[in-house]
Parts: sequence; C-alpha cells; structure tokens
Amino acid sequence: MTLNGDAVRGAAQPPLIGRAREYERLLSRLTALQGAVTRAVLVRGEAGIGKSRLLSAAAHDLAGRGWTVLEVRSDEIGALVPYAELRHAVDEYARRDESTVQAELARRLIAALDVATDHPLAAVHATALRFFAALADRAPTVLVVDDLELVDADTLVLVASVLRQRGRHPLAVAAGMRRPDPSGHAALAALLSRVGGDGLLDQVEIGPLDDDAVRRLAELLLADLKRDGAHDEIVATVLRQSGGNPFFAVQSLLGALETESSGASAPLPAFPVDRGRAFLDRVLRVEPEARRIGRAAALLGVVGIDRVPLAADLADLPAARAAAAFDALVGRGILLVGDDGGFRLCHQLVRDALYREIGPAERARWHRMAAERLSELPGSPGLGLEIAAHLRQVAEFGDERAIAVLARAAELACAAAPRSAVPWFEQVLEITPEGHPRRAAIAARLARALLLAGRPRDAIDAGRRALPALADGDARAQLATLVVGALFLVGAIDEAAALADAELGRPGTGLRLLSKAAHVHMAANRPGDALDDVAGVERELDSAPLTERIHALGNLALMRTLQCNADELRALWGRLSDLAEQAPATSRLAAYAVTSYTQAAFGETRAASDSISRAQRLHAQIGWTLYRDDLAVAQTHNAVNLGDWAAAVDIIDSIAPDLDAAGSFMHRDTLRAIKVDVLANRGEWAAARQAAAHPISQNPHGAAVQTWSHAGLEILVGDLDAARTRLERHLDRPDLPDWLRPRLVSRLAEAEIEAGRPRRAAELLAGLAGRRADLIGHPTYVAVQLAYGAATRDTGVLLAGRAVADEHRLAFLSGRARLLLGTHGDDAESDLTAAARTFKQLGATPWRRRAVAELRRRGFKIPRERGQTGTSLTDTEMQIARLVQLGHSNREIAATVFLSVKTVEGHLSRIYHKTGCANRLALTRALDAGLLPS
Repeated sequence: MTLNGDAVRGAAQPPLIGRAREYERLLSRLTALQGAVTRAVLVRGEAGIGKSRLLSAAAHDLAGRGWTVLEVRSDEIGALVPYAELRHAVDEYARRDESTVQAELARRLIAALDVATDHPLAAVHATALRFFAALADRAPTVLVVDDLELVDADTLVLVASVLRQRGRHPLAVAAGMRRPDPSGHAALAALLSRVGGDGLLDQVEIGPLDDDAVRRLAELLLADLKRDGAHDEIVATVLRQSGGNPFFAVQSLLGALETESSGASAPLPAFPVDRGRAFLDRVLRVEPEARRIGRAAALLGVVGIDRVPLAADLADLPAARAAAAFDALVGRGILLVGDDGGFRLCHQLVRDALYREIGPAERARWHRMAAERLSELPGSPGLGLEIAAHLRQVAEFGDERAIAVLARAAELACAAAPRSAVPWFEQVLEITPEGHPRRAAIAARLARALLLAGRPRDAIDAGRRALPALADGDARAQLATLVVGALFLVGAIDEAAALADAELGRPGTGLRLLSKAAHVHMAANRPGDALDDVAGVERELDSAPLTERIHALGNLALMRTLQCNADELRALWGRLSDLAEQAPATSRLAAYAVTSYTQAAFGETRAASDSISRAQRLHAQIGWTLYRDDLAVAQTHNAVNLGDWAAAVDIIDSIAPDLDAAGSFMHRDTLRAIKVDVLANRGEWAAARQAAAHPISQNPHGAAVQTWSHAGLEILVGDLDAARTRLERHLDRPDLPDWLRPRLVSRLAEAEIEAGRPRRAAELLAGLAGRRADLIGHPTYVAVQLAYGAATRDTGVLLAGRAVADEHRLAFLSGRARLLLGTHGDDAESDLTAAARTFKQLGATPWRRRAVAELRRRGFKIPRERGQTGTSLTDTEMQIARLVQLGHSNREIAATVFLSVKTVEGHLSRIYHKTGCANRLALTRALDAGLLPS
C-alpha cells in the first residue's frame, strides 16, 4: 500500500493513546536521515501491544509531510510467494503515479520481482536499488513493513541489500516485529545481524500501557459504541485483564459488554466463537498441533517439563510431536516460563479463548484425566490444589471424594488468599447434601473465609446458618466468636452482645469468645459485665495456646481502649509484643494490627507509627484482608494526629467505598467523620458539606462520631445554634457510648465559647477538666483542656494541654494550643507566630486566618510565607520508603497503605526530592545504611 500525501493531509487518524514517548522516538529516528546514511527502525513488542498502530500513525504523519510511504503488509499466505507483498506495494505506487520516471522504474521492478520470469538475482537487486534511489531523489522515502517475521526470505534479502547501499539516496525502513524473537527464521536473523552490525539499525521497544492510558482507551471505545453512563466495573475488569495490552483491552471490553448485555456474570469475557477464533488467529499464528497443546496448557494452567507428557495425552499427540509443538509455543512467546520453572500461557485472555475452544464433552474428559493422572503423583499442598481445580469442573452432587478434595483445597486457599477460598467453600456446599456429617463444619469455614475476605455482612449470614447445626464445643465457640465480631463490625452492637450472652451460657465457650464478649459488653455500655469477662479471661489465659492468647489479649486491648485505661493498655501492648515475637506470621499480624489500631485511637503516635510499620510489612507479605480495615483506620487516625491530613483523606477516599460495600459500618462511619472534620478545618467547607451529606448512622458509635464532626463544621461556618442543638440532643441519647461523651462535651463547650458563653462552657467541662490524660485518650484530653482553659482563661490549663499535644505530636491540637496561649498568655507574639506557621503547614486555612488576624490586631509582624523546605519524611512517606526497601512494587505498596498507585508515585517523588535519592535502589541503600531523616 502506498500513502498519498495530498490525500492524508486532510484525513483524520484515531487518537494514539499512551504512546506519545514511543511515537516521538520512532519519528525522530526516521527523520534523522543525514547525508548518505540509510536507517532501519525496528518496533518490537508482544502481540497486540500496538506495533501496527504506531507504524500506521508514523506512516500517516510522514505522508502528510510529503514523504513517499510504501507499506508492506505481511501474512502467512503472502509469505509463501517470494516478493508478493513488496510487488503489491510497488504496484500501488505505479498505479497512482503513472507518468513519472519513478513510475516507470516501479513497473520495471514489478517485472523483475515476478517469480514466473527468470531474472538474475543481481539484476533484481539492481532494479530495486534504482527504484528506491529515484524515489528518495524526489522525496524522503520510507518503507513500512508490518509483521517483519512473516515477510518472505527473498524480500528480506532484497531489503538488506538496499539498506546496505551507501549511495547518496537515503532510505528509511520502519518495521514491526513481535517479541520474543521468532525462532527458525534464518533470513530474518541474518538481516538483523547484518544491518545491526553495520550500525544501521535502531530499535523502539513498546511495553504495556499504563492504567490511565488503558482507562482512556476503554472510555473512548465506550463512547464510540454509544454506551452512556458509568462503566466503572467494566473499566476495572479491562484494567485487570488486559495487562496494559491494547488489543487485549479491546477484547476484554467487548467481552465484558457482551456478558453485561446477556445478564450473566463471569470473571472472564465470554468470547463468541467467531471472535474468539479470530482473536487466537491473530495472537498465536501456530500450527494446529501447537494450538492443541495450547488448549491443554489452558486447561492445566501451569505446565512444567514433567507435565508435557500429560499435555500430550490430553491433546492426543505422540510424545515427539507434542514436544515440538510445546517448544514452538515457547519459541513464539506464547508459553512463558515463571520463577517456579512452570510454563504458563502469555495472557489470561489467551488462556480463556483456548479453553473455550475445547468442547464441553472433551473438556470434562480432559479434567477427569488430569485429576486421575495427578492423583498418582506424590502428594503436596500445591498438587492438592491442582487436583481440586480439575475436580471442581466435573464434581457431582454427593461425590465423597470430590467433597473431601475440594474442602481440603478450600482450606489451603484460605490460608493464603481468603477471597479466592470463598468460591471453593461455596462449591463444596453445593455438592454436599443436607445432613452430611461435614456440611456444618464446611459452612462454618465459609463464614470464616468471608470474614477474612473483608465481607462481614456475608460472614454473619453464613455463620448464622451454620451455627444451629454445630454441637457445643470449640468449633461452635469459634464460629460464635466470628459472628459476634462481624456483628460488631457492621455496627450491630446490641445484637453482638445478645449473641455473646447466649453463647456464653453454653458449655465449652472458650477463651476467644469470652474476650470478644468483654469488648462488645464495653461497647454496649455494660462495663460491669465487661470487667467480669476480663477476670474470666485472665484466669484461663496462661493455659491457652499462643495464638489464642494473642487473640484474647487483642480483644482486651480493644475493650480497654473503649474504657480509656492507659495503664492497662500499655501493659496489654507489652504482652502482645512479647507474644508476637514467638507467634506465626498470621498471629503476629493480628497482634500488630490491634496494637496499631488501639495506639492510634489513643493518640500514642510514636508507638502507633512503629506498630503500623510492622503490620504493613507483614500485611504485604501475607496478603490477608481481615486486618486491612483496622490498619486503614489506624493509619488514618495516626496521619490526622500527626498533621498529615492529605494522606488521611487519600486513605479514606481509597477504602471507604469498599467498607460501605462490605458493610463494615463501624470503620466506615469513623472514616467519614474524620474526613468531614479534616475538610472543615482546612476551610474546604463545600467539600465538607458534601462529605457530611450521608445519612446519620444507625449504630450509636457511628451516630456519635458523625455528630461530633458535623457540629465542628457548623461551628467553623458560624452556625452555632445548629451545632449546639445537634450536640445537646445527642448528649441526651441513652445509647451514647460512654467513651465518646467527653468528645461531644468538649465540642459543645467550643460552640458555647464561640457564642460568647464561656461560663456555660466551663460548667460543661468541670467534671472532665480534672481527668488524667491517660484516662481519657490524648486527643480528647487536649481538646478538653483547651476548651476549659479558653473558657476560664487559665493559661496553666492551656499549657498542660499543649504539653500533651507536643509530647504526642498532635500537630493540629498543638497549633490550637498556641493560638489560645497567644490570645490569653504572656508570650503572645511567639505563640501566635508558631500557631500561624503550624496552621500554614497543615493547610488549616480558617485557623491560620485567626492567628494572623490576632497578630495583626496586636501589631505584631506577620510571618512570611515559606515553602516547605524541610527534609524530614512524614510518617506516610517513611512507611512507603520502608516498603520500597523491602522490594515491593508501587502497586503492592498502594494496596498495603490504602492509597492509589498515582498517589504513591507522588509520595515517592517527594521522598526522592527530600532525600536526594535518585531512584529506588539509592533509596534502599540509604535506608539500609540508616542515612534517611525521619
């Protein structure tokens, strides 16, 4: 094909998404022709990655600039006839430009390339050289060759000959070729070696698109298909399945749309037969026997060298031919070797399309054969999962072997990946009859997997269905504890307490249920019952297994946090730390997660930072989701306390939708309240009102923290009557949790002070102002002290509040303490200046305005605006740096610290700037050497 410059100048090209850098590199190399140098540019990448699209865009661009562009398009059929595709491209040029010297030379070349005539090879090459020289004499010329590996050997030799001529007529060749190198193509290997050895070859590698580019591609396709509305789930599916490959992204999107239109739900796109075949024809380009081995690999999933005979039997091929077909797939990059030495198909979409090519009867036969053959091998956990994966496709109702194998596989999956274990347990239940001796235990394990997977509402439903069938004893007590804990997470505190009461009356209830009862009894404002439970736990603790002791102490730490008893909490943190050193990884994660959560809630920022860091490292290794929400809330609390408000809001925005979908309302309500408070204190009042628009929670804890945050917003915007009314009504509620009352009272006192009623504020706080900081929680203590000190103008009280705020690095409260001391104390200028700078650093705009206004009123100098030139890393930045040190990718770090990948990248840029480290390796070395500021 030949492009006409006049024709293309007005023609529109579809947008080239996510390839600006590669496109610029390709064009710069093609246009860098100087003197008599010929140049070839090879565009390389996997099938579907966008080589053809990039070459087409470059050809269109160059034709528009007046270049002569000849496009050679190759395929398997054209490769059978020497020079066929090159003749076609030259013929198109001759037809378009019939009367020129170049057209006459084109016709001579067409005749020379005719395999039916007997032209000497030297004459063919000389004719081709004259033709290309004439073209280049008239205008810059580029020969665009797509799918270079499919070009016939004669054309390759001819192109190499033209490229190596160092005459005065430069010629550019732009070619696309798959990665990895195609095997068995001697002419192509010789061409690349010769041209590369002469220094005439440049390469442009094309890798996967980033997530933003794939998202834009999906949105463009949806718009072209006139699919209006939100398609977040479809776009998420495309991101997950495409691996950044644009062709795969298109196929994934079309499959997802077809699945959506059919009303079905499937984890993979359901290719129609014709499109699936066309998809494979483009990606594979292999012989039928290799395709059959590919189907066997799709069914087996992983094929080690020792599994090739099994693949051969499934494909019904002799061993030698099966091995050759297998090697052909490896050579073409369709089968890729993993770190474990096993070979996998290059992409999940390829595997799915090949799997769908297997007919249903043959598929069932292959799965049975695979399960039988694998069962003959020495047993191992991994092998058990392989066998189960085949059995689950053909298991029949009541099949005892299938029930046993699938249940064992579900347990193995749950130990490493609870989310993936849920469908395993569900399938086991589907084939297990009612009344079967294992059914109740399997149902209980399903409930556990659901809770571990972060689905508390579903865990409650599954657990309640299973509980009546379980006899008294450990299994029932464990399930009851699980359901009680899940009820607490969804905010059903009274239901949780009622179930705990009912189960504690049965024999064999166990230590874990008793300790969880202590937690929910305290949450239900039943401190007497909670303390009785604690006494029972302490009596049994020493004789309990290590993991049971960790869980029991964790529940007691949660209970003591609600009780606001710092002495008991510190003792529990120490005991948990000692036990964690001896415990397996999952129990150690449980200890660090509950310690992080309770320390952050209490305001112990230094200890919380250390515990969060330990928990994050374990969480990244284990991958469990059970403690994810606790860690997210801990990180958010700690970030707010330390003044890293941007990180706190990022975490909330990242995880709150998941909490809402899963029904984890206790955590969701806490995070929503924190977001409203942060936005209000930053002066982003429209955003704060939007964040506060959610209905008030139905559970007492959620309702109280929402009331606290909404009232804070109303105070800042001057709606004092609304704030007072809201707080007074809530303080009259009989279900208000005792541990939250001081927070609401201190906020009501703030409203009274703003309204000019300091005496009323002092009266409200009289019973709280004398409490010790370790019996109320550090942030609440400081808030009470500041409100009481402001109401009474007692600088001693204000100084006491500031001391605790400074000791525990409570940044915002420290700034507020200095603002009040600057208003009522002796060192006004110093305190007000420090307050203004603190609020500036936090982004607390309305509070900074107050400090600046007071400085101005008193005639003091306003502090200059200073950029953030500090080199100390924030807590969030240090967490990310430590995870980089451990070798985690940005995507893994994002999942661990509950941020988006883009936000992690932004944090890393700031880390590099602050530390002077140029890259991840330098950062890791600096951390290893202890050189970083923190």
